[in-house]
Amino acid sequence: MDFLKDLNQPKVYELKKAFCLFDLDGDGVISEQDLKNTFLTLGVDKSDYDIDKMFDGVVQPLNLDVFLLLILQRANGLAPQDVMLGAFRMWDKANAGYIDKERFIHDITTRGDRFSLDEANEALEDAVVTRGPQLNADGQLLEKLDYMDFVENISGFQKSDHK
Repeated sequence: MDFLKDLNQPKVYELKKAFCLFDLDGDGVISEQDLKNTFLTLGVDKSDYDIDKMFDGVVQPLNLDVFLLLILQRANGLAPQDVMLGAFRMWDKANAGYIDKERFIHDITTRGDRFSLDEANEALEDAVVTRGPQLNADGQLLEKLDYMDFVENISGFQKSDHK
């Protein structure tokens, strides 16, 4: 697994844990039955046809190496942390690690490749947000996005120079 040496190791560890969650019988391979049982555990009854379609084009057996390569291929378009941090820093004039959430949402819904307001709110759903001490235009405590934490969660799997 030489391809793993250039990757963000905490994220690779998370993927290994995810693999174990899918490999319900613990044989080192995610089988169609493992996947079907995983869905059942989540309360979703997938047909054999749906499960077969999920395995279309996937190298068999679906062991840990194949699983990691599959996930990494799907995430290939995600930027590494250092690139994403650089993008977010344009909103962080004070270099504090936090940006004005309201301003950020305004900018990504009105400029460039625009998000809808629903898409912007959904994207930030799991982001760490703090309040204050500044007030916004409505006199409410200003919500600030911890973009350092956010970037760590949404960036690709490549190593970063930051940590």
